[in-house]
Amino acid sequence: MGIRNAESEDKEYIRAKNAAYRYLTYRPRSRAEVESKLRDKGFADAVVRQVIFDLIRLEYVNDREFARQWSQGRVRLRGFGRRRIEQELKKKGIDRDIIRQTFGELFGDDSEFETAKQTVRKKLAAMKSVDRETRRRRLAGFLERKGFPFEIIGRVLRETDNDL
Repeated sequence: MGIRNAESEDKEYIRAKNAAYRYLTYRPRSRAEVESKLRDKGFADAVVRQVIFDLIRLEYVNDREFARQWSQGRVRLRGFGRRRIEQELKKKGIDRDIIRQTFGELFGDDSEFETAKQTVRKKLAAMKSVDRETRRRRLAGFLERKGFPFEIIGRVLRETDNDL
């Protein structure tokens, strides 16, 4: 009986590991995402813990690297601000300390302000026919939804006032 149990545990481990590998092929994932996916698929807690341990050991799952890549992509491709990215990373189970460290590396000096300005420049082209006050109000809301703090929104609107 003991041999069959060990054999079935090995098979479940292999199935869980393969499911995790497939899940990781689409894009990098956080530890919490992979763990949640494996639990949703019905794998036992002990098997999930072992698979996660092995994935971290093999560096297929690395929350620091995931947070760095995710944040850089969100800034570069979507023009998101710190607040929006922080919400997304928390949702993905990334630890506060890792988020803080990532932001320390990513958002230096005025980089978030520059990102907000670039985002507004792109948006302004499509808003030429709208009156100045409406355009200003819409841009403020747009930047807020992108996750920029009010201080940066105010600075960007003041600096781009001539373009409005």
